[in-house]
Amino acid sequence: MRVKTFTGTHREAVDKQINDWLAQSNVIVRKTDIALKPLREKGWDAIAGRTATRRALAVAISVWFDEPYHQSPKPNPATWIFRPS
Repeated sequence: MRVKTFTGTHREAVDKQINDWLAQSNVIVRKTDIALKPLREKGWDAIAGRTATRRALAVAISVWFDEPYHQSPKPNPATWIFRPS
């Protein structure tokens, strides 16, 4: 089993990352974990002209998955050549 983690500060962007990855990969999803963390930064805001507090929410989604086994193609009986032994 393998894991891939997607992170961002916008839930919609993280969802799009996961959906795009699932569309292009051929994996079997076993489990997902979600972590949310509030972020806060206090600093000078040039537009407001004063100190301001910026807030955001960090999102991390981990996808636990298995890669499918590659099956060998089945033999085609129409191409078999029978020879006497």
